[in-house]
Amino acid sequence: MRRILGMMILLGLLFGLSIVGGALAAAGPTTQDCLGCHGDKDLTKQAAGKPVSLFTDEALFKKSVHGRLECTACHTGISEVPHPEQLPAVACQTCHAGAARAFAASIHGRTGSTARVSCQSCHGSHAVAPAATLGAEPCQACHGPVTRAYLTSVHAGALARGIQDASLCFDCHGEAHRLRSHLDPESPTFHARTAETCGRCHADRALVERRHIPIPQAYQLYQKSVHGRAVAAGKPAATCNDCHESHDLRRANDPKSSIYRENIPSTCAKCHAGESRAYIESIHGTAMAQGVTKSPVCTDCHGEHSIRASRDPASRVNVAAVSKTCTNCHEAEGISEKYGIPGGRLETYADSFHGLAVRGGSKVAANCASCHGFHDIRPSSDPRSAIHKDNLPATCGKCHPGAGENFAKGAVHVALTARDEPILFYVRNFYLLLIVVTISGMGVHNGLDFLRKLRREYRRRSGGSATLQAGDLNAGPRGAQRWVERLTLSERWQHGLLAVSFIVLVYTGFALKFPDTWLFAWFVTLEKGYALRSWIHRGAALVMVLACLFHLAYLPTRRGRSQLVAMLPRYQDVKEALLNLGYLLGLRAEPPAFDRFSYIEKAEYWAVIWGSVIMAGTGFMLWFENLTLRFLAKWILDLATLVHYYEAWLATLAILVWHFYAVIFNPDVYPMNWTWLTGKISEESLRHEHPREYERLREQGEL
Repeated sequence: MRRILGMMILLGLLFGLSIVGGALAAAGPTTQDCLGCHGDKDLTKQAAGKPVSLFTDEALFKKSVHGRLECTACHTGISEVPHPEQLPAVACQTCHAGAARAFAASIHGRTGSTARVSCQSCHGSHAVAPAATLGAEPCQACHGPVTRAYLTSVHAGALARGIQDASLCFDCHGEAHRLRSHLDPESPTFHARTAETCGRCHADRALVERRHIPIPQAYQLYQKSVHGRAVAAGKPAATCNDCHESHDLRRANDPKSSIYRENIPSTCAKCHAGESRAYIESIHGTAMAQGVTKSPVCTDCHGEHSIRASRDPASRVNVAAVSKTCTNCHEAEGISEKYGIPGGRLETYADSFHGLAVRGGSKVAANCASCHGFHDIRPSSDPRSAIHKDNLPATCGKCHPGAGENFAKGAVHVALTARDEPILFYVRNFYLLLIVVTISGMGVHNGLDFLRKLRREYRRRSGGSATLQAGDLNAGPRGAQRWVERLTLSERWQHGLLAVSFIVLVYTGFALKFPDTWLFAWFVTLEKGYALRSWIHRGAALVMVLACLFHLAYLPTRRGRSQLVAMLPRYQDVKEALLNLGYLLGLRAEPPAFDRFSYIEKAEYWAVIWGSVIMAGTGFMLWFENLTLRFLAKWILDLATLVHYYEAWLATLAILVWHFYAVIFNPDVYPMNWTWLTGKISEESLRHEHPREYERLREQGEL
């Protein structure tokens, strides 16, 4: 029994050893067996008539991701060594099925594609490195020029400095096994998706802050730009790589960069060839070519990432903003001094009708580009320039039909200096002096009158012992009030038309000059330009002219003649003015006895006549400027503009200080002298204000 059991155990051991031996024999040769031959550096084979090395570096293989596998895991069909010369192709999909399926649909793996490559083309044969350690090297074998361009880029430079956030090929082109052609709409490098691809990094706030990227909102700004909106709408337009290049992206301060300041015109020329040619021949382009690096290029006017269409209100070259854009250079003190550029252009333009209209929202008023051009800006000395003296009629004629040579007879940018415009300079200074002296004199006169009456009221109400002067309004007998006609219905209509038209003219006129102030801003916003304001202003001017004609027609009447005679200046008026001044200063006990009209009213009447003639004459010259410039030089129109403006100030201040005091703020009539509405004046007021007329009426039995 023991002998039988021992035999069975022996047979079992032999059977087990045979199975293990068979399995070991079936497993084939080990890696060391393979290296017995392939570890020889001289081992080669002939392929296409050329020797091909069959050497495998054991050290590199052991470091690779496959280093723990046996050779037969990839090289199947080997049961013994030496093995057959023809072996089955290595099938990576056996272990990497998912990657293989993705690769088969990629641009590299598509059947029939000239770009078809194998796994080994990128990963290598035996020294397969982890994917995380692969840089641009796998791409270099097939994409040499592109890779070399990338290696000089800002991204590769950052990667070389150890910045792991720097972009590699696959960060832009997509997952390695799913690469698609840039013509494929699904590709991250498809034209319409390029900005989105760049935005994955450049719109990442944390990354932008961490890496100190100089333009943190580049992607967001581009989305709002005319280019970004066009691309989003499926239209051809520039995207990131059109300006920054696809692989050779360099910093803006690199002379080889496509966005280096001197290279920007040529970069933009890829899409805007006509504009670029015009720029190159312009004063800006020639200056840049001569080394004037401060000369503006495309981005100085249009912006960089936030380029907008010229019709967009937010655009730097919109009609409302282009003049301000130009002044960024032309009003910069350092630039104007260094290159001898005339200054003050913004100020003189802003004070002109064109500038005022643009500030108020006009879409049709001329701006810098309207006269100087857009890209082909040339100096005025260039016969091809739009502002050359021979070309000004045509340039101005774009807005002013029939413009002739008179448009060129005078400065376009009117600087009110003694050297540049002596006539305008001295007329302006004359008006400033006249306004200061006249309005100051009126203020002092009315101030003294107010203080005199204030003192009178104080004495009367405080119960002082001082007696009232005979000329004081409250000094006469009290009783039933009688009324005397002061203004006829015709005279009240004349005054009413004049008053209403004057107020409208003042408001709408100063709304042109000061459109940004709170008093006029709402009106400017309401009208959205100057069509409404200008027609209201002109309508009021016609009403005022009609009121003046009404008055001229009224003067030949019996009443009109008597009123005119009473208004004529006389020596007596000078005498009464001096006597009244002495009274206001306390040098006289009583005021002078005025007749129907005092020097106060006469001065105002003749000032209205003078002002109406001046304002109507200059106003119609400005209204019909095209007709005016057919017969008169431009500097005369400039003079009319200046006189119209300062005469308006003089008239407005005179009404506020002189007339409003007399009819509103004068303590004797406050809160208002109602005569302008009722035509009546009380007997008491007549006796107080016009004692000579009062006595005459009494003598005539009319009182």
